[in-house]
Amino acid sequence: MEGKISQSWTVRVSSKAEKYLHKLSKPIKERCKKELISLCVYEDPRQHPNVEPLLGPLRGFHRLRVGRYRIVFEIIKEGGIIAVVNIAPRGDVYK
Repeated sequence: MEGKISQSWTVRVSSKAEKYLHKLSKPIKERCKKELISLCVYEDPRQHPNVEPLLGPLRGFHRLRVGRYRIVFEIIKEGGIIAVVNIAPRGDVYK
């Protein structure tokens, strides 16, 4: 999944995250896509209320909370890219 969502941000989803996204039920899949699109409304995606920076080995990445699922992404400001690296249930996503 790659696409220009807004004037300023492009969402790119890794093959690992894309594969997991396809396994989800249609309502959850649509909710994840909707939340990713909502990130692009912000000038800085870190301002989204469901986004938190990650610490430890994942420092530099952020997570977007979507119900019991988490979307881990990196913001690449120079290219205007939101790079999604993982989507998984809360307990599994940080492993």
